[in-house]
Amino acid sequence: MGQQQLLLLVFGVIIVGIAIIAGINVYVVNFDQALVDNIVNRNLEIANSAVFYKTKMDPYNGGNMSYELLGDSGLETLSMSSTTNFGTFAITNATETTLEITGIGLRNPDIGVRTYISGYGIDSSRVSYVGDITIE
Repeated sequence: MGQQQLLLLVFGVIIVGIAIIAGINVYVVNFDQALVDNIVNRNLEIANSAVFYKTKMDPYNGGNMSYELLGDSGLETLSMSSTTNFGTFAITNATETTLEITGIGLRNPDIGVRTYISGYGIDSSRVSYVGDITIE
């Protein structure tokens, strides 16, 4: 082989290596985003059930216009599991008019989502990739 052919071969190997590394990085970013999307979706399902629970009156095993009873064993009261294939979930704060739902990723525990409910609507959601959202 001539020097030119060896040089082309080396450049080809370097380009393929860079492409593989870039592909792995894109996969990791997409995997993390898919995990966040699934956690947000589950938080919204819990929020929907909590708002429905709040509107039911006591004879129907409801919250009597309050989220307070969901503070201790909220997910069990709503008949929802606290763990899925994607994360662990909990109601971390419940008052009469506000609710806080927290989800932490199972495969990447640094990823956390906290959803805030005020009244009958979702106020906001906060996503963290650095592990500062935890379930106490």
